[in-house]
Amino acid sequence: MEIFLNILIFLVIALLLAKLLFRYLIPWLLRRFVERRMKEFGNAFQQEDDTSQNAQGRTFGDIKVDNIPQKEEAKKEQVDEEYVDFEEVDGSEQK
Repeated sequence: MEIFLNILIFLVIALLLAKLLFRYLIPWLLRRFVERRMKEFGNAFQQEDDTSQNAQGRTFGDIKVDNIPQKEEAKKEQVDEEYVDFEEVDGSEQK
């Protein structure tokens, strides 16, 4: 009977400790892990942004246009369009 009582007390204590572990310790560890990863990501993003701006010699907000579109007149000459007149047919009046 004494062994059964010891096992029962051990199980109750183990369940209480597991409950405390999952309620307080695990969320705290996960929150701490996520916060560290967010800091690392933010720092890496900031460093990448700084190096890309410095390498191009531009600052935030500068605009660089690489492509100049052709004039509209040149495009109109190349297009071969034809107008097609059509009538709508009601689908319920089939023969």
